[in-house]
This record gives sequence, C-alpha cells and structure tokens, in this order.
Amino acid sequence: MEKSGARRQLMKALGIQSDFWGVGRITGELYAILYTAHEPLTLAEIAEELGVTKGNVSVAIRRLEELGMVRRQYQPGDRRVFFVPNIDFWDIGRHFLQRRYQPAFVSSFQLVDDSIQEAQNAGDTFIQHRIETLKKFYDLLDQLAAMLLTANPMTLASLTHQIHQTASSQTESPTGMEV
Repeated sequence: MEKSGARRQLMKALGIQSDFWGVGRITGELYAILYTAHEPLTLAEIAEELGVTKGNVSVAIRRLEELGMVRRQYQPGDRRVFFVPNIDFWDIGRHFLQRRYQPAFVSSFQLVDDSIQEAQNAGDTFIQHRIETLKKFYDLLDQLAAMLLTANPMTLASLTHQIHQTASSQTESPTGMEV
C-alpha cells in the first residue's frame, strides 16, 4: 500500500502527538494508517506498512483498543484478525473521559484529600493551602469531564463558542485558583 504525502504527514503528526501523550510514536502512526485505510487491515499488513515487527504492532493495537480507538473485526472464511479505526471522535473523547473512573485515578483523588488532612493535622497551612488549590482545580476538571460525558456534540460546540467569547475578557481566575 503506497503512502500518499497526506497520509505520511498525518502519520507523522499523530506519531508526534501520541509520543507527547506517552503512548508512543508507533501508536499514533498506526492509528493514522488505519484511519486512512480504505479497508480493515491485518497485523501483518500494518507491521509491513510501519516497517516494524508484528510484536510492536500488537502492543500498540492493544493500547488503541484500551483507548477505544480501534476494534477487531473478523471476516467470514478468514482466520485472520482485522483492525478498523473508531472514526467517531466524540465516542473516543467520551471513552477517554470515562477512564477517570478507573481505580488508579480515583485513588489519586483520595490521596490528595488525605494529604490535605495530613497538612491540616500537622498545622502546615502553607502546604494545606497549596494542596487545597490543587484540589479545587482537580474538582473543576472532574466536573467538566462529567458535563462533557452528558453533553451532545451541539451542546459542546455551543459551550466552546461561549468559552471562547468570554475567555479574552477574563482577567481574574473565576475559581479563585492561583494561575
């Protein structure tokens, strides 16, 4: 499968982005390949196009499956596993936001609460204030994530427009958080 210039550029862009987010360059490049493919691809086809081993592709595919960005597909009469991209970015975004309910994420919030209590018990008002400021920010992000999970794309577009209109006029932090 020949790579067009646009496809190569998208592979590079998504490779850079996925590397930045800590999931590895190959993961982003792999998603770009699937996203621009006209039909589902096998592990071997993806490995050949990326120029890496099937093992590397397998690891990246599993990561994309965990993130809700890729799914397996089976074709009648063919024993091979094919992969297709999730092209519904709203669905992918919701999947990312829903991950905030995973035990590691929830336990980190609890540890922040515990650290506030520890600072309060120790009488360290400076650290207590700093951690409370962080907690306010976490709580705000959590509320935003909850709203985004229940919003439809049109509501989100309207909200984005409203935020954009008011953002330039804000000079103080509306939450009282340090910026």
